[in-house]
Amino acid sequence: MEKRNWAGPLLALLFILVLAACGTEEVAPEVTEEVTEEEVQEEVLEEETENDGETTGGIVAGEVEPMIEPVDDDTYRYILKNQKEEAVTFNFTSGQRFDFALLNKAGEQLYLLSSVSTYIQALSEETIAPGEELSYEFDLPQLDLEPDTYTIKAWLTPEDGPAYEVETEYVVE
Repeated sequence: MEKRNWAGPLLALLFILVLAACGTEEVAPEVTEEVTEEEVQEEVLEEETENDGETTGGIVAGEVEPMIEPVDDDTYRYILKNQKEEAVTFNFTSGQRFDFALLNKAGEQLYLLSSVSTYIQALSEETIAPGEELSYEFDLPQLDLEPDTYTIKAWLTPEDGPAYEVETEYVVE
């Protein structure tokens, strides 16, 4: 009687199934926060009340405003303030949300955060409601810098759309 070898066809079928599964991808739907004009007005009124009638925040220019502010000597904060009347959602393809570089006066890059960092590969998103902020703190590396004025440049790293690049001076005395 003839003996049949099922191992070869079974392995081939398993291999085809694995390859077919590698090509499937579930894409999460984009979720944005719905905010009504009335809610925006209430938020502005609350800010005015908290600040004795003076508005120090809220929606002003109708765009997303990037900023860098010092926290202490070598720590800075990259901030995105949503000045729009609707929520803004950023989609990311990795754990990296922003990047920054330290440049000399000639514009040469002395340090780039992403060149010395690793990030998880995962789809995610960040949403900024109207009048709200999204911020990330970062530490400047300990480099042997000569006394001079340098530039810190920071930007968002979304999958698409604007990067909201901003710069500030960094003085080494």
